[in-house]
Amino acid sequence: MAFDHAAEDWLAWQQTPWARVYYALVRRILSTLPDTPGRSRDVLDVLDVGGANGVDSLPFLEAGHRVTIIDSSSVLLSEAVAAAERGGLDRDRLRVEYRDLDDRPLPPPTGSAGWDLVLCHNVLHYRDDPAELVGRLVAATRPGGTLSLIAPNPAMDVLAAAVRDGNPGQGLALLDAPTRRSVTVGAMMHRLERADVEAGVRAAGAAVTGRFGLRTVIDLVSDDDLKRDPEWLRRTTELELALCARVPYRDIARFWQLICRRRD
Repeated sequence: MAFDHAAEDWLAWQQTPWARVYYALVRRILSTLPDTPGRSRDVLDVLDVGGANGVDSLPFLEAGHRVTIIDSSSVLLSEAVAAAERGGLDRDRLRVEYRDLDDRPLPPPTGSAGWDLVLCHNVLHYRDDPAELVGRLVAATRPGGTLSLIAPNPAMDVLAAAVRDGNPGQGLALLDAPTRRSVTVGAMMHRLERADVEAGVRAAGAAVTGRFGLRTVIDLVSDDDLKRDPEWLRRTTELELALCARVPYRDIARFWQLICRRRD
């Protein structure tokens, strides 16, 4: 589905304190990925599926890798190009493609058997058949390559409604609800359990090598003015970074993230 109608709201959301915590966590996790097995070159081919304005993938361009972003929003893709130009990044290593994610197959990298790294962040929950897309994502990843998946965690839907919003009735209503509406883009989202997506990853021929939770603390705080305090935000981000890989904290965070390796 196209998100041009919500592009302005999405860009505004990215400037919020809670979004800044989210992106700090994602960047830290991706920056600590081990070298992809069997890779003999220093430059990675990175595919960002539903990558919008490239906040998650442009750091790889900055590091000298080749990045392709595909999205169904021409507005957000234009923002990705503009961000690369503002940062003085190598435009020859950046490709953006306006396409529907139903288009098959996913685009191949130039002169390679598959992508070294595939990102699909905050896309699966908008799909009626997320397992089908997971299969295509794994197929697009080269043997031994890495796939990163992120989606909202249904557990935090319940906790945030009851604790942050003070609405236990809404929390109870969300407990077994199959869908909810996105506040930012206004679209219906399927509530995806991490374990179900993991099963789809394994069925498609990849192994889960890392499980993370993004934003365990800040989504339970109701005081938005406190979140805008720079020192509080710094200390909270530090805590979130310490919690993101730890059980049980990762299992109740706002988002779950899976790091997967395609089998050889």
